Amino acid sequence: MAMRVVRVALTGMGGIGSRVAVALLERRVRFSQRFGVDVRLVGACGSASGIVREGGLTVADLADRGTWEPGMVGTALLDRADPDVVIDAGPNDYETGGPGLDHLEWATLRGVHAIMVSKSALALQGERLLAAARDSGSRVHASGASSAALPAVDFLRTNLAGAVITRVEAALTGTSSFVLDEVVRSGSTLDAAIAEATARGIAEPDPAFDLDGRDTAAKLVVIAGMALGVWLPLDGIRRESVRSVTDEQVLAWREAGAKAALVGVLDRTAAGYEASVEVRAYGPGHPYAAARGSTKALMVTAEGFGEYTLVGGASTPEATVAAVLKDVEHLLAGL
Repeated sequence: MAMRVVRVALTGMGGIGSRVAVALLERRVRFSQRFGVDVRLVGACGSASGIVREGGLTVADLADRGTWEPGMVGTALLDRADPDVVIDAGPNDYETGGPGLDHLEWATLRGVHAIMVSKSALALQGERLLAAARDSGSRVHASGASSAALPAVDFLRTNLAGAVITRVEAALTGTSSFVLDEVVRSGSTLDAAIAEATARGIAEPDPAFDLDGRDTAAKLVVIAGMALGVWLPLDGIRRESVRSVTDEQVLAWREAGAKAALVGVLDRTAAGYEASVEVRAYGPGHPYAAARGSTKALMVTAEGFGEYTLVGGASTPEATVAAVLKDVEHLLAGL
């Protein structure tokens, strides 16, 4: 009997997307052995050109972009590739939703499964898009768009299935965690800590989106929506900034041996959930206090279950790729 083919199209071939494409090719044997399917990357595109190969792309196809077709991008590529799974690793746009909005909309209207690395589409239009996915039978995964290597959505949705979640605190942005750790524990200046984060590849060239809490807010919206079914308005989330931390706060935290972090907070109220992004300090006795650098954390309180603290998850391109591959495996397990 012929092995079932699972056709994959990848939109967005920047640093993350290119790595994901190669990783998919490298895992084909594992996928076939574990799930009994032939996972075939049949299409990929950047912002200006793309390529479709019915028999599946090779590493050489990915490397030789001179052979790619100009204009074969976005939904044009998806129409031609006719995938079973769309992986979107394109840029974010918090005004329009970015190209990921078009790609996720294309998938959810057709019953095509989707794995999102970009998060602006879900952060702005997640409720509508997930409703369309339910209607069409498509499944949407978004580990790379929420907390990458920290399995926040999986933990809340699977390990605490059916629980009433009363509080979530989550350090979701490696840049902010690293910078605060350097300033508080190492005595670095803010500018020096940002420069070091950029040099290590933790921070973007312009880290303002991370430092001012906007990245954390977007991830919090995705986590709350995907895991709890609660879609919060992104522009309604109150935000604090790492850059607002005072010298007096830094000194007090250092003397107390505390771990400072920018965290997304969800509090259950009589009316639903309230969300905020805040700078918090955790004393030496807290499980998160021992974490260093860009390490992420998820702290959850659930009725009947009690309190949990999940610490870990790298803030690197490789960690994001690993999270995407995990989502692929979850999808394949359910086919």
